[in-house]
Amino acid sequence: MKSIKKIAVLLNGNMRTPKIKALHRLIDWLNARSTDGFKIDKLSLDNSWLGSNPWLSGFIEADGNFYCAFKLNSKGIATNIKVYMRVSQKQSYKSTTTTSENNSNFYIMDKIREFLDVKNVIEIQRNKSNYIELAYEVRTTKKLSCDILINYLTNFPLFSSKHLDFLDWSEVHHIRISKKYQSLDGTSKLISLKNSMNTKRTQFNWDSLNRFYC
Repeated sequence: MKSIKKIAVLLNGNMRTPKIKALHRLIDWLNARSTDGFKIDKLSLDNSWLGSNPWLSGFIEADGNFYCAFKLNSKGIATNIKVYMRVSQKQSYKSTTTTSENNSNFYIMDKIREFLDVKNVIEIQRNKSNYIELAYEVRTTKKLSCDILINYLTNFPLFSSKHLDFLDWSEVHHIRISKKYQSLDGTSKLISLKNSMNTKRTQFNWDSLNRFYC
C-alpha cells in the first residue's frame, strides 16, 4: 500500500492526458483506506509548457519511434532521405463508439504538435491482433521540428535503448542537413547507422543512466 501511495503522489499533478481519471480513481481508493489520516488531494492536469520538464521524454519512451530511410542511386549514393520521429496515441482513452472531448487524446497530441512546430496531427489506423485501432500521430518531418526535438531530448534524455536510437537518428539528421551523404563515405555512414537502429541494434551502452534525473 505504501508503494502504491508513493506512486500516486509522484504522478499527482504531473498527468497530461485523460488517463488522469484512472489516477483519481486510485487516489479515491487510497483515501478510503487511509488509516493515518493522510489524504491525497486530487490535482488537475499539468498544463505547463512541454519544454519545461521531461514528461514528453517519457511519452516518447513509451510511444515514440525514430525513423530513417533512403534510396541508393546508380552510383551508390543516398537519395530521398527521410528522417523523422513519430509518436502516436490512440484517439480515445476508453473504448467507446465516439471520441468525446473529455476522453480524447487529441488535445495532448495537438500540444505536442505545437511544441515541435509540426503542421498537423495525423489520423492513422494501427493494426492490432484482432482489431484496427484509430490513433493520432505527430511526425517531425522538417528540419526545425527535428532541431527542436534534438534540443529537448538533449536536455531531458531518454533512458532505454531508445536513447541510443535517438543518438544515431540525430547523426543521420545532421548528415542529411550537411549533405555529407553525397559522398560514398557519407552514404556508407548512413547505411551503418540505419542498420544499427531499433530492432537491428546489437550493441548497447547504458552510460546515459549515470545522468538519471528524479
